[in-house]
Amino acid sequence: MFLSNLGLSGSQIALLVPLFFVVYFLPSILAILLNRQHKRKIMAANVPAGISWIVWFGILAWAISGREKVKS
Repeated sequence: MFLSNLGLSGSQIALLVPLFFVVYFLPSILAILLNRQHKRKIMAANVPAGISWIVWFGILAWAISGREKVKS
């Protein structure tokens, strides 16, 4: 495995992998927690956006500054 070639122990890998996913999906997590109107679009855009940091930061800004979903 790539991470074990870096000299990381199993417990370090067990901590880094979930941390990576939390950071990668941070825009989606924030959109859900902040009850954003376009959270489904943010979640769909979040998957390919991780390839580009510029797009990822744009989606992060969208998740933070978007409108709150109106309760009906």
